Amino acid sequence: MLVSSPGAVAALVALSSLGSVAASTPHIRLEKRSIHARAASSSVAAKETYASRKMRSSNNAAGGIRIPLSKKETVSTRKLRKDNGVVDFSNLMNALTFAKDKYTSGCSRIYRQTGKRLPGFQLKAYEAWAKTALAPLNSLISIEKRQQETLTNYQDGSLWGGPIEIGTPPTSFTIDFDTGSADLWVPGPSVQGYDTFDANKSSTAVPTNQTLVISYGDGSNVIGPVYKDTVSVAGLATKGQAFSPVSGMGVSFAPVDGIMGMAFESLSNIGQKPFFQNLYEQGGVKQNLFSFALGDANDGELYLGGVDDSKHSGLVVYTPVVQPGYWMVLGTAYANGVPTALLKNMIVDTGTTLIIGPRTDVAHFFEKVPHARRFREGYYMYPCGQEWTADFEFGGVKYSIPSQYLNLGLTAEGVSPSRYCVAAIVGQDIGVDAWIIGDVFLRSVYTVFNFGLNSVGFAPRA
Repeated sequence: MLVSSPGAVAALVALSSLGSVAASTPHIRLEKRSIHARAASSSVAAKETYASRKMRSSNNAAGGIRIPLSKKETVSTRKLRKDNGVVDFSNLMNALTFAKDKYTSGCSRIYRQTGKRLPGFQLKAYEAWAKTALAPLNSLISIEKRQQETLTNYQDGSLWGGPIEIGTPPTSFTIDFDTGSADLWVPGPSVQGYDTFDANKSSTAVPTNQTLVISYGDGSNVIGPVYKDTVSVAGLATKGQAFSPVSGMGVSFAPVDGIMGMAFESLSNIGQKPFFQNLYEQGGVKQNLFSFALGDANDGELYLGGVDDSKHSGLVVYTPVVQPGYWMVLGTAYANGVPTALLKNMIVDTGTTLIIGPRTDVAHFFEKVPHARRFREGYYMYPCGQEWTADFEFGGVKYSIPSQYLNLGLTAEGVSPSRYCVAAIVGQDIGVDAWIIGDVFLRSVYTVFNFGLNSVGFAPRA
């Protein structure tokens, strides 16, 4: 059953007919792809290639379609925590760089396409972004060619990856399903080390006159031509889906092959509808919503077109989106039961690991955590043996984050009680006046992204 709590400031009343749709909608089992392995959940980095096998699906008891995923280790991926339990600070900074780049460019795209500025977004940030993102294509390609030998890993800790297929005959890819972006891209033929898409080998691929360009803070880019082709997820296909088989990757996104954005069209680099919106409009699913259950390792699930009632307990409570583009809603942060950031903008992002808030908000948060103090560059540390709580309230309902998700690792090697640990809630100004609610929180709840109600719903995990 889906409802909103009575009298909640930021809640919507959902129709009861949206409550149970598990019998007719597909499940996609998601595997947590750890980039910097052994963060709060001690998961191990993984790389899975699907070029050699077709996607497999099986019907569960509710009649949905599941895609089981297997996990393989790799020793080449970076991690937020070293083998000795101490955080890798260079990779902690990498996480913040990724977030800042992601949201500066995203806010710039929204401003360019709609003329609307998200809260706190500065025009000078747009101007800096436009110099690269809107530069002549020839100059970008020249930059991209020089970047091929040294790729920077911009992922920030963990991804939730699952398989998709593109083209006729289909080519399989492992994709990060990202609610913090809106474009679909995979590696093209010239990219090495990944599964690739060759438009010349797909009978249904149609070229467009567009080019996808995603720019990052260090001047690197993801660049490629835009095609339209058939894209399938769990057997559900959209025809004429815009995507890019990128010809250049100045950044590394291993162990996934690419990104499928699941935010709003106004966030798209190329101004095209994302996969799920096309899927709904073409009749692939009956409900204009999708849901995520993110667990600890291989028990994640993406549910297209409905809500899997077996994955949550209690009610799904909705909070309206403040401004379409990102899945941005209003929420309140609590430290040790005390509200420290009241009804703030909060962006729900499955493509980000950390919880990132404005510096001032996060400073107020940790004032309520005894003995917590600044570590470095917006990160905070606290005595490892000290218990503290972090809760977030949406739609009048508070959700607690398990303590193991809040601990990124030790500040240094040492013996208790002198050890300090680094918190997974970080203060950083990333170009928009909003909190980024990532995997640290989302692993503890069931999350529904509802285009029909223009809202985000939460419920406790089952």
